[in-house]
Amino acid sequence: MPPDSLSSSTGSFSVDQSSEPNDALNPDRWFVDVATELRTRERDRFLTYSVPDHLREDVLEGGLVWVPLRNGHKVGVVVRAHREPPEFEVRDVQAIVEPGFQFTEDQWQVIEWISEETVCTLYDAALPFFPPAAINRAVEHLALRDPLPVSVDQLTPAQRELVLFLQRRGEVSLDVARRAMGRRLTSIIPTLAKQGVLNRIVRVRAGAPKTRKARLVQRTSTPVPDLRKSPAQRRAMEVLQRRLLLSDGHPVAWSELVRHIGVNDRALNELRRKDLIEIDQAVVPQPTVDSDHPDARVVRLSETQHAAWRRIHASLRESDFEEMLLHGVTGSGKTELYLRAAAWCLSRGQGVIMLVPEIALASQISRRIASRFPGRAAIIHSNLPESERYHIWDGVRDGRIPIVVGPRSALFSPMPDLGLVVIDEEHDPSYKQAQIPRYHTRDVARLIVRNHNALLLMGSATPDVSTYQRAISGEIQHLRLPERIGHQPGVGSNGSGPPSLELPQVDVVDMREELRNGNTGLFSRDLTELINQTLEREEQTILFLNRRGSATFIQCRSCGYVAECPLCDIPLVYHPDRRRAICHRCNYQEQTPTRCPECELMTISYYGSGTQRVEREARKQFPDARVLRWDRDVIRGNVTHESLMNQVLNRDVDIVIGTQLIAKGFDFPDVMTIGVINADGQLHLPDFRSGERTFQLLMQVAGRAGRRTAGSRVIFQSYSPNHYAIQAAAEHDYESFADEELAFRRLHDYPPFSRMVRLLYRNEDAVECEAAARELADDLTVEAERAGLRGVELLGPTPAFVARIRGYYQWQIILRGPDARQLVADAGIAPGWLIDVDPMSMI
Repeated sequence: MPPDSLSSSTGSFSVDQSSEPNDALNPDRWFVDVATELRTRERDRFLTYSVPDHLREDVLEGGLVWVPLRNGHKVGVVVRAHREPPEFEVRDVQAIVEPGFQFTEDQWQVIEWISEETVCTLYDAALPFFPPAAINRAVEHLALRDPLPVSVDQLTPAQRELVLFLQRRGEVSLDVARRAMGRRLTSIIPTLAKQGVLNRIVRVRAGAPKTRKARLVQRTSTPVPDLRKSPAQRRAMEVLQRRLLLSDGHPVAWSELVRHIGVNDRALNELRRKDLIEIDQAVVPQPTVDSDHPDARVVRLSETQHAAWRRIHASLRESDFEEMLLHGVTGSGKTELYLRAAAWCLSRGQGVIMLVPEIALASQISRRIASRFPGRAAIIHSNLPESERYHIWDGVRDGRIPIVVGPRSALFSPMPDLGLVVIDEEHDPSYKQAQIPRYHTRDVARLIVRNHNALLLMGSATPDVSTYQRAISGEIQHLRLPERIGHQPGVGSNGSGPPSLELPQVDVVDMREELRNGNTGLFSRDLTELINQTLEREEQTILFLNRRGSATFIQCRSCGYVAECPLCDIPLVYHPDRRRAICHRCNYQEQTPTRCPECELMTISYYGSGTQRVEREARKQFPDARVLRWDRDVIRGNVTHESLMNQVLNRDVDIVIGTQLIAKGFDFPDVMTIGVINADGQLHLPDFRSGERTFQLLMQVAGRAGRRTAGSRVIFQSYSPNHYAIQAAAEHDYESFADEELAFRRLHDYPPFSRMVRLLYRNEDAVECEAAARELADDLTVEAERAGLRGVELLGPTPAFVARIRGYYQWQIILRGPDARQLVADAGIAPGWLIDVDPMSMI
């Protein structure tokens, strides 16, 4: 498994859900075992379907098919094709999802590994490899039966309204019916279908999303005449020739030329009339990141970069699987080594996947890729339109796009000859998938890269201590870049390496002393003075606080009432720009109270601080400064991460206020001052990784300062200034932090010295939730005893740190020990439990 065939079909087809099952005992029929979204205690339970004659040549083992399931039609993965008739009636496979698509042997090996390692079904494990939009190609339609089995007068008013609408319009999609009725129709449709009044029909679009067509421009063989008297035409021809060169001669979209030339269509039409260009209607080329200013400079490497590059180059030449940790301080030139490795792979016809932790970071790194490899790379992520994602995916599969940039999902791009996978900021927790399948990108990348005999290059200034442990133990190569690299204006290939830069000076301010000295504001006296000095030098400042909103809770000073989310039992956060109190877990919102709902006194106050309050205080204390807030609350409409980034890069702002979004690898050359408002934000959470998270975040934030110029300053404001995570971050001393952290982990048997599994259960009823948790804990204890897994420690059950969310209570069980995953896999846990193997967070 795979491949085997029992391929290519196009067009649309419809399926009536009321159709009868086929005769499974027909000796000429083929059958397939299909992995579906159905979840039971048996993870590897497959459903059997018969293959109709007209699909016999199209159904592939490892392919995707539409099958009837419950009351609808769902996508399934063909696991096995056979001619063994089951002892029960089966229904037909209804259609092929993606004609010709089939998981490769290597992909199937990864799918089986994900299923086993994360304890999920094969279907769930295969989901990341699905073609984009594959599961969204079925549309439910409604049509009345003829004749109607009941009189219209016997129906309820709402049912009658829908029936009369269908009598007028005939068959319509469910979305059309909902819009016309102005309601969800959730209960009406099943009732009418059960009464035999209407048919629910699924119409499925077989094949890919529609391709976009556009006018494409190509040069003819006609010699170019003197166009000096026609500057618009001359410019059009120059831009066309340059872009044809960058695209290896592939035609260029008319719309792209007009956008870059900045004139109307007349110039291009004149060139066409003169037979200098030809126009054709064709499929739009795959979207790639491009640049009008390709960078052909040879960047000089520092001595430490050279040493790292020699080892990377040697590994690439060997064409054998290898893992490397590129451990370099912020600004040490890790990206340049990524690009050199990518260039080497491209020169040999190999593909490259570059992963970043956030979609926002993809746009910045894509600028450098565009200037180095114009027209050869594409950004792919879940926010793109489905059709665009599909065409990028298809371009990668066919080898037309050799570089893919994106978050963790980009790893599953079907690169045919993969030479390199880069995981930038490899420590970032977003590389762990929060939904099923709960894989870690590092682990899956390791298997994919091994299958391709390629190189896995992981970069970070603050590696995950588990990765660092593997590096210092010799399990993977450890490349160090301990120096910052200075700016290189217009360098060539000769001369000594670039100048080094000192890391920013970091000072820790004890906020307890500030409070004793009468300063109750957000900014310490040292930070206020430093910001004023930075403004005088016309340099930029970042103020960092990893909490959105203005106040972290709303409380009555008279009776102590605290405004809480009714669904999550946590304090609501005050957002003055919306005049709302908002839950940051479920997005429940309500108007902020002016009078206490408990004692009815007008003694409501706002406590704590968020980015909106920092913004307000900054505007008050520095009235002449241009202040920009950058958090998820401002990303809406035309305001994007890229537009905010451009404001900073164009020096349109003096002070940037943000959350961890701005700490993850952005390069702001004019930022010279960083102020961390509360360095203790994550330090005391009940999670064994809280110290590591604090250290990494502080190091990453501090790394935004002084990327081009010496003399940068950073201030950590802290109420726990002596904690080893804060002290090590202030000294830029990763090794001392890692030594202390690993000693703590070893002492308490935490990863990487053990394995952990978190089991979480949710229920709207508190009693039932607790009972289910206690029952599973008892079952696991019995199973561990039966299987002889005595090295597994069971912690709990206990209420989760977030005890209630969106109206659901939460209880959890923690398993710790080398056989923790095996115990969960063998226990056959009922659907409804969240299983997280090697969790990145315990809260």
